[in-house]
Amino acid sequence: MRHLFLCISLISAISLPSQSLSAFFDYKTFIVPDQGILLEVYVNITGYSVAYLPVNDTLSKAQVEMNLIISSGDKVIDFKKELVQSPLAFDDYQPDFMSLSRFLLPQGTYVLELNLRDLGKDESVVKTVRTIVLAADYKACAFSDIELVAGFRQAEETSTMAKSGYEFLPYMNNLFGEEFNELLFYAELYNTDRAIGKDEGFVFKYGLKDANNGKTVAECEVIKRKKAAHVITELGKLNITAVPSGLYDLTLEARNRDNELMASQSLRIIRQNDDVVKNYTPEEIDMTFVGKINDRDSLKAYIDCLTPISYDGELMVIDHQMKNATLLECKSFFYSFWERRDLVDPSAAWQAYKAEVIKAEDKFGTSNKRGFMTDMGRVYLKYGAPNSIVDQSSDPEAYPYQIWHYYRAGKFSDKRFVFYDRELLHREYQLLHSDVPGEVRNPRWDMVLNSRNNAQWNTEQNSAGGNSSSRMQELFETPR
Repeated sequence: MRHLFLCISLISAISLPSQSLSAFFDYKTFIVPDQGILLEVYVNITGYSVAYLPVNDTLSKAQVEMNLIISSGDKVIDFKKELVQSPLAFDDYQPDFMSLSRFLLPQGTYVLELNLRDLGKDESVVKTVRTIVLAADYKACAFSDIELVAGFRQAEETSTMAKSGYEFLPYMNNLFGEEFNELLFYAELYNTDRAIGKDEGFVFKYGLKDANNGKTVAECEVIKRKKAAHVITELGKLNITAVPSGLYDLTLEARNRDNELMASQSLRIIRQNDDVVKNYTPEEIDMTFVGKINDRDSLKAYIDCLTPISYDGELMVIDHQMKNATLLECKSFFYSFWERRDLVDPSAAWQAYKAEVIKAEDKFGTSNKRGFMTDMGRVYLKYGAPNSIVDQSSDPEAYPYQIWHYYRAGKFSDKRFVFYDRELLHREYQLLHSDVPGEVRNPRWDMVLNSRNNAQWNTEQNSAGGNSSSRMQELFETPR
């Protein structure tokens, strides 16, 4: 049974509470013997995108009206109308919340229409429509879709959402970051009794395979012996603590006593784990885009230009280990660097950044310093182009300076950088002050700029004072 993974953003999610409702939906299919195909639809609503109405003085709650309609041709086959409510929220705690719907359907092609409306806002309905195809061979030995699981518990007898004795909280993502030590999933296997006979033994195997080379990840494979039955359920668990960053396929296999494959299923996942270094063989590196870079000097230059966007640990490696590293070690570091940033297409991520490095070289490079090594070049490459620039290069009372304003600098909003040309050579501007945490901070930056003709300032002063300083502060606070 082939599963088409859908993770649809109904409205592009922006981390501002005032933005429109955003949500994601996914679906999985299972077979109910002699009845049809069970379609499970999961809708996850992004907590910060909805309005919370007060419940009491400290707590609030969001409510979203959901209409889920399944049709075929002009005929409505089934529908569900639900008021989806968030958990109680307080202050900045606005958790995501979700709904799970089940529909028992015969094989066929259906249109699934999802309508959501935030009852806390005066907004129109958010709507998405998708065509889905449900097909299954009810007599074949086959797996269901693989459902990733965030958590589970023993189901109560009265639960209408129970499945194989458990209630599952679906994990509606295929990205497993450093906070994950385990990967949980649920799947069903059908008709092994038809394939080899009831109660006959077979091997059930699951694990992770590297998506690039198909190799099974060491110590991340589980092999079980099972007895054939009409339906076999599996709540699987893999320890992924030592799995490095990369693309992997979660694979399930059922094999008979002769090791012949009876059924298989797979699901692509992304692992992001910077705490574990991935070691590459020469053959593995040669299969990547880095394999074509065989000039060590060129590769070393490429690695050096990564410093503006490198983390502290990566900077340590660049500064202290890459100088005497072998070509393979340089290639491995360079590829790992970009794989951590874009597991799907690290080559495209590098090419995009390389284009920006060339721009920084053209704009900020000097006769003795590469563009990415200058303060302006580093800031440009780390945060992108500023949204506005105040250029004050002809004030005879102050050093030439520029104020760069960013609507967004990394994870911070409404931030600024002050650069100045202390040497008066119109060659390179140095970073004097920024209100971005972690960057150079100088509360007396306006005094420094105004010290071009008078370096004698009272050390107790926090501002240069006068019209020039007031003008600088005005330009800093309200960029033009």
